[in-house]
Amino acid sequence: MSALGLYKTLSNFFVTHTQQILLYISVISFFTLIAFIFIALRLLSISKKYRQLMKGADGKNIEALLTKNLEDLKETRDFIVGLDKRVSELEDKSRLAVSKIYCKRYNPFNEMGSDLSFSVVFLNQDDTGVLLTSIYGRDENRIYLKPVKNGETTYALSPEEQEVLYKAKNQ
Repeated sequence: MSALGLYKTLSNFFVTHTQQILLYISVISFFTLIAFIFIALRLLSISKKYRQLMKGADGKNIEALLTKNLEDLKETRDFIVGLDKRVSELEDKSRLAVSKIYCKRYNPFNEMGSDLSFSVVFLNQDDTGVLLTSIYGRDENRIYLKPVKNGETTYALSPEEQEVLYKAKNQ
């Protein structure tokens, strides 16, 4: 079949079935119009929600809110890093602070007086500090200060001083 024959056949078909073809095109156009209206309404709804989202809380733009939140987050992170550094410094310094104290009152002279003498020890976390002893007598009072390093001292200790030092180290 030649091109001219094909043209005549199609032309004849369209002429004889014009009403049916127009009906089908009308039905297809109607359904296309319904689909377009549905899509337009859906797009309008989504567009409205998008505008509300972009408006954000208190009428502010959500992009500005996100930018502000990111800046706040960076400031908070920097603040936490600073706090972490300060806590580390305080922990280092607190190791040197007196954290263990123990004292005992006693009577070094069995024949007189009461428990007016005492020994007290002040140690840090490394068991370094001082041992202070006051021996009270009827006519005089003597005070002894003995340095303690790593839980030890180079000075001789009385039984009461040994007890005080031991209990302070092990509390």
